[in-house]
Amino acid sequence: MTTPDTELESKDAPEPVASPEEIQEEKKRRKLLFLLVLLLLLLCCVGYFFVSYLLKPRPIPDMLPEPVAQAVSFPPVYKLSFPADGPVGVAVSPDEQRIYVVESAGERLVKIFDRNGNFVKSFAPPGTTKSNRKPTYIAVDSSGRVFLNDTYNNVIAVFDADGVFLDGIIAKDVTLSEFVAGKNSGQVPSGTLYYYNNITKTVDYKLPNQSAKSVPGPDQSAWSPLGLRFDQQGNLMITNIVGGKHEVMIFPEASLSGDWLNFNPQIKEFGVEGREAGQFSFPNSVVTDTLGNFYVSDGNNGRISAWSVDMQYKTFFGLGATEDGLNLPRGMWMDDKNHLHVADAVGQLIRVYDVSGEEPAFLYNFGDFGTLEGQFNFPIDVCMDSTGRVYVADRENNRVQIWSY
Repeated sequence: MTTPDTELESKDAPEPVASPEEIQEEKKRRKLLFLLVLLLLLLCCVGYFFVSYLLKPRPIPDMLPEPVAQAVSFPPVYKLSFPADGPVGVAVSPDEQRIYVVESAGERLVKIFDRNGNFVKSFAPPGTTKSNRKPTYIAVDSSGRVFLNDTYNNVIAVFDADGVFLDGIIAKDVTLSEFVAGKNSGQVPSGTLYYYNNITKTVDYKLPNQSAKSVPGPDQSAWSPLGLRFDQQGNLMITNIVGGKHEVMIFPEASLSGDWLNFNPQIKEFGVEGREAGQFSFPNSVVTDTLGNFYVSDGNNGRISAWSVDMQYKTFFGLGATEDGLNLPRGMWMDDKNHLHVADAVGQLIRVYDVSGEEPAFLYNFGDFGTLEGQFNFPIDVCMDSTGRVYVADRENNRVQIWSY
């Protein structure tokens, strides 16, 4: 028989303490249990995808949920910049070793830089000075020829890769050499100098060993080019802003082969001036996706206009004041993923849309307003190379920026 004191001592006796070995064993058991549960979950996921594939075979990437597919899209990272005088156009050579930059300030030149932004040389349309030329958009074809739009003279000037002047388109179906040849028995001797003079509305030319001449130029009433881009087939796409007929013009690659003396392009055209669906107000740039659909930066309408391969109006997007809304879209570029890059001059950034699906989808913006690295002040043009580098003509910051995916 126990006494009360004995009972009290029994109740207050300490609990047995586990040894270090027992504690370690308990940790191992818990860790093994956790790994077992994790393995079971993994097997369940694998089993789900396996059974789903057996019931409905299809490419594995299509089985991923949509949020995962979208998660692989991300904006580029700012890399560097180099100076230029009010750049308004930018293009890259086919070998991606040269950057062509059009300047709207200073001497209004086209400057060539290497891939790292080091100056190489400059050039300009012949017979012009900074006061009577206004170069804007620029495009380079697959052979390296440079096509430059001089909006002051309404001439698309063509140069070789080093800036040597080759010829110029001075009306929808007239070149400079063709026009001069028509005034000289069909001949243009080697060494002849010529260019269109918008002040006098004449073609000024000088044959070798002869004095300079001026003759009245062709009718330009239907010719006022602005934006230039080449599609994947080498066709030249031009935005034409003649009053009352803002449109897109497509010059087939065959007509640009270099036989400028017999220039007879079979031009395709679409669009009219206006603010309704399927109309343009100062269209700036045209690009195509991998299927051949057209996308036009409808500048003063603040939107992107989409057209089918057969040049039928489809829809527009980017209009509005939301995150994906455009203010003043200018230059554009389409990458090989059908991601459309748009330079929004007033929005002070580059907006990117995915146009690979049934409906255009906004992806992201990059850049913002300012003078620091990675900031924009009136970005006008954008282009890309195959390595994922993005070149932006940052006009009011007097520089070209390079970003990279």
